[in-house]
Amino acid sequence: MRKKYFVLVLGIAAAVMAGGCSGGADSKTEAASTEAGAQESSSMSDSEKASYYASEESSEETVSDAPVKVEGTILEVGEDSITVDSTSDTGYIGEMVLMIDPESTLVLDGVNGFPVELKDVQIGTFEAYLGPAMTMSLPPQTTPYAVIVNIPEGQYAPQYVVAAEPVDEVQGRQTLIGADETTYTLARNVNVQPFLTKNIVRLEDIATDSRCLVWMNDEGDVDRIVLFGE
Repeated sequence: MRKKYFVLVLGIAAAVMAGGCSGGADSKTEAASTEAGAQESSSMSDSEKASYYASEESSEETVSDAPVKVEGTILEVGEDSITVDSTSDTGYIGEMVLMIDPESTLVLDGVNGFPVELKDVQIGTFEAYLGPAMTMSLPPQTTPYAVIVNIPEGQYAPQYVVAAEPVDEVQGRQTLIGADETTYTLARNVNVQPFLTKNIVRLEDIATDSRCLVWMNDEGDVDRIVLFGE
C-alpha cells in the first residue's frame, strides 16, 4: 500500500531539521524491515515463498473478480477433493488440492460439458478455474469455481468464461469478452444452450457476470456456448 506523507512547513530551518530526522528514522526502519524480510524468506521452502510473495502482492493490489485458470495433471481423487500438479504459466505452480464444494464447484466433462461425479474423474489432464482464496498449507488448498476433467489426450477442453459484459459486435463479428479480458470471436452459426434445462436461451441472455462454457472450432471461433443459470 502506498503511503502518503503530508508535511506542514513551519519554517525553512524547521523543515530541514524535520526532513533530516525523518529521513534517518525512515532509513533505519526500512533497513530493519528489509533484513527481517530477508531472514524470513531464507527460511522458507520454494512452495512457501511462492505463497508468501503471492499474498504480499495481493495485499497491495485490488483482487480481480476473474477466475484464475490453472492446468496440469490429476494426481489423486478423494471423496471431496482432487489433488493435482499444476504446470500453468499463471496462478500457482506445483502440487495443490482442489476442494470440491457441491454447492459452488462445477466438475465438468472435457468433451460434452456434463457434470462428472468425483468417483468418475480419471487420472489425466485437467483445467481448473480458481477464486482468490488459497490456504498457506503445503500443499495449498483452494475451492475452484469449475474443474474440467476427463479431457482426451490432444483435445482442447471447453473454456469456463465469466462475461465482462453482454455480447458485442466488433468489426461485423459478435464477440464475448471474459472477466480476464480475453476476447472470444463467435462463429456466425454459434449454438447457445442452457445448462441441464430445456429453457430457450439466446446470445442476448448473456449479461455481465454470466457464466458460460465455450467450445472453439478449428478456426478458433466459438461455435458452442453453454449458459449456466444464476
